[in-house]
Amino acid sequence: MARREGRKKCYTSGMGNLSKLFSVHPRPEMKELYIFSIMFSFASSMIIIFEPVFFYQEGFPLWMITLYYALHYTLYLLILPWGGKFAAKFGLERSLSVAMPIFVAYFLMLAVLPKAPWIWWLAWVVLAVFKALYWPAYNAVVSKFGDAGNQGTELSWLYAITRGVGVLGPMIGGVVVVMFGFPVLFVVEAGLALVSVVPLLRTKEKFRATSFAYTLPWRVIMAKGNRRIRWGMLGWGEDLVDSVYWPIFMFIILGAADTLGYVASLNILLMTLLGFVVGEMSDRMPRRKILRLHIPFMFIGYMLRPLAGSPIRVLFTESLSKAAYIGVRIPYFYARGRRVGPLRMMVALEMQLSVAKALVSWALVGVFLVVLPSAGFTIAFVLAGFMALAYLLI
Repeated sequence: MARREGRKKCYTSGMGNLSKLFSVHPRPEMKELYIFSIMFSFASSMIIIFEPVFFYQEGFPLWMITLYYALHYTLYLLILPWGGKFAAKFGLERSLSVAMPIFVAYFLMLAVLPKAPWIWWLAWVVLAVFKALYWPAYNAVVSKFGDAGNQGTELSWLYAITRGVGVLGPMIGGVVVVMFGFPVLFVVEAGLALVSVVPLLRTKEKFRATSFAYTLPWRVIMAKGNRRIRWGMLGWGEDLVDSVYWPIFMFIILGAADTLGYVASLNILLMTLLGFVVGEMSDRMPRRKILRLHIPFMFIGYMLRPLAGSPIRVLFTESLSKAAYIGVRIPYFYARGRRVGPLRMMVALEMQLSVAKALVSWALVGVFLVVLPSAGFTIAFVLAGFMALAYLLI
């Protein structure tokens, strides 16, 4: 009898967890964000892995590519509070809407960069302005309008939807690059990004303008209760290595943009499937426990990357890293945002990750100036692995 009751309890518990996974009832603001995210994620997935590869193919040395991101994240850090001020005064959705034309302008600039190299000095500025208007507002919308009791599941659905529609993006992007070149891909990206803003314009956002001092996010960062987060966010330096140097390294090993796109699409599919599991777990388990479960695998993935000298090894290493990536990236910061204010917390978090990425970028500028590219890649991957350990402090 006890065994039968145990089986019944296990069964009903499992069915409850399954039903919870499909019991997401987002607010209207979240529905608009879902639609916008679907369109924008597909557009960005076509290009995001190819941006650093484009610079590499255009003949920019690795130290200059690194300088591009060092300058970008330094400026991004300084103007982020003004991005928060804009969103506080004009609304979160208005901030997202204004950001998209700037995003379009950025990729049109990249499209003409081969014929006008001087645009390189302007592009990183435009990218910083876009991000300052986009990311704090986007993350604040998720935190403000998400379902607090079902947030992990809701985030997993948002992650799955945005990643799911992006499964074909890198594959299509790679084929476009091989057949027509990077400028055509950038123009296509710009057009899709412009269309994606339409859902945000369908309804007028209800908001109350508030003040947002430039020093406000700095005070959040330096608050005594955020000391662990302050140090733990240094782990985000690894994300720069993953998004800039790893795509270039894979491109060198794989030898073609379309092959790189196939590998990226396969791993996005893996991340989408795992996102459901991690998101649902985050509603039932402490977020810190989930982080600590995945971080060792992220560290191992970075240590293996210098050894990925063949397409099979690249695929294995990329799959291992992206599996760990999910457990770190389904964040628990949104819950914190409810206590100190979604917008101010998200601006503060973006500023902290910008500090981490800027520090890594400036360090690697020096590395790639004095060592051979092969040694530089190894140093970058090892550095990223150790920086990922900082997540344990979160």
